[in-house]
Amino acid sequence: MEYNVILQRMLARLPSRYDKREGSVLYTLLAPVAWAIAQCHYILSWAVSLVFPDTATGDFLDLSCSAFGLDRETATYSVRKVDCTDSAGEPMAVPVGARLGLGGMIFQIEKEISFGVYQAVAQTAGSAANLLSGDLLPIDNISGLGRAELGEVLIPARDAETDEEFRARFAQSVRETPYGGNIADYREKTLTIEGVGAAAVFGAPSLGAGQVGIVIADEQKEPATTELVDKVQTLMGVDGSGIAPIGHTVTVKSCTSLEIPVDAQLSLKSGANLDLVKPYVEEAIRDYISSIGFEAPTVFYARLVSAILTSHESILDVGTVTLGGGSANLALSKTFDSYQVAKTGTITVSEVV
Repeated sequence: MEYNVILQRMLARLPSRYDKREGSVLYTLLAPVAWAIAQCHYILSWAVSLVFPDTATGDFLDLSCSAFGLDRETATYSVRKVDCTDSAGEPMAVPVGARLGLGGMIFQIEKEISFGVYQAVAQTAGSAANLLSGDLLPIDNISGLGRAELGEVLIPARDAETDEEFRARFAQSVRETPYGGNIADYREKTLTIEGVGAAAVFGAPSLGAGQVGIVIADEQKEPATTELVDKVQTLMGVDGSGIAPIGHTVTVKSCTSLEIPVDAQLSLKSGANLDLVKPYVEEAIRDYISSIGFEAPTVFYARLVSAILTSHESILDVGTVTLGGGSANLALSKTFDSYQVAKTGTITVSEVV
């Protein structure tokens, strides 16, 4: 309640025979009290908003959701491949536990994949370690090391879950009621595994009695690596030894990327330069395709055309646009045997003369 409203209500309750004008004794006495009450109203409304998951933020959101058995996902550590060679360029062994650095990030050798090839874990949590590439410099003394190259991402890291991401996951959990090995239960537990960013669950109607199939993607919604698939498969267990209940046989596999080429012909306003407009069009195409997500089964042609048309003010009209070679919606396969995720392929932008 606002300060002025409170003050006027307080003054209205005084007998009319008293002077209640601004500057009077009564007005001067009641004004600070009204201000304090207004502050209490504000603090109370703010406190109430922190009680409910829909409006709570930060630690208060954590407390609200923990009552339902959900915790915020913390930042994880990137697992990378490291190729080690000696001064002659031949593969060489390095000790497990050795530390190497690149770009202010430290990686520690965790285990040997093959001779000269190692699995290393970033010592700083967060997705920044997924993006680094190049040669690592030894922090610990490694005798005979000629070069250590940071290779592919084996298990991508994620950043700490934001309030909005956590709130959305909470809402989904409440709606679906995960319990006892149902689809929602499998999805929720799979998504808690470090490195998994998305999961689709297929049950008995698709695979047969007692069979459960899980298709996963990494934190960037890209196809999961073999290492990540094996990790999830191991955690699912056999005959109740892991996440899966007794009697369930779980098979885990990765989704696949479907690269979608896009060809767009544009009509530009007089004096417009295609070379200046082209980057905006390409960005709009990439943004739309990347927004489709893991579960969406269709790439919509009309939405793509709309994204192109509104990408730059110099575009007068859109001519022929092909999406995956056609001029219609593109359906993605979403079965256990073939689970496709849209990925931007070759983009060709030209001007209609």
